Amino acid sequence: MIVDVRSREEYYKDHIKGSLNIPIFDLEYYIDFLKDKGLLLYCDTGRRAKIAAEYLAKRGIKAAVIPQGELNRYEKEGKSILCAINYLSVKPSLEKEFEAKVKELCRVTYEKKGFLGSKIFKVSTISYGGSGLQGTYEDIDVKPTKYVMLTYWTSKKAHEEFHREPDILEGFMGLMKYLSIMPYEEYGEIMR
Repeated sequence: MIVDVRSREEYYKDHIKGSLNIPIFDLEYYIDFLKDKGLLLYCDTGRRAKIAAEYLAKRGIKAAVIPQGELNRYEKEGKSILCAINYLSVKPSLEKEFEAKVKELCRVTYEKKGFLGSKIFKVSTISYGGSGLQGTYEDIDVKPTKYVMLTYWTSKKAHEEFHREPDILEGFMGLMKYLSIMPYEEYGEIMR
């Protein structure tokens, strides 16, 4: 069994045909499934595959890493994937209502053509280490509350058509009363 240990999005873009995608950080959930199977692991540089092989070995599962020089011998497949990145700032005390409305909108989105999934993040505090700021910031509340929503699409065209659908327009317009700053959206190319 060939296992690609990269992220779901990396796998979607390009992978060995017939391989199974189990991201390195999800391996712990597949231990029972992977037992007693002949495993070949790979990623884009070999680093994550090596770490995954070591992790599995500690749990009694043998896995070999496909050498980087041999990856081009395998037939590959994949599709394009686009990430739409939404930045949203919500008025104080309306976060719960906003989150409920976003969940409703997400349920409708799963049925739409070209949609490949989503992730939603609520900004909880500031990373002083990552931002280079001096001191500690563990207890700082970010106000207004900020959210980052990532949605994945087969193409820009599929994403734009999605935003023209009446139920989606209604759903997005229903979110506006909760927002404190005009939202904006960017497209991102998935690198890793």
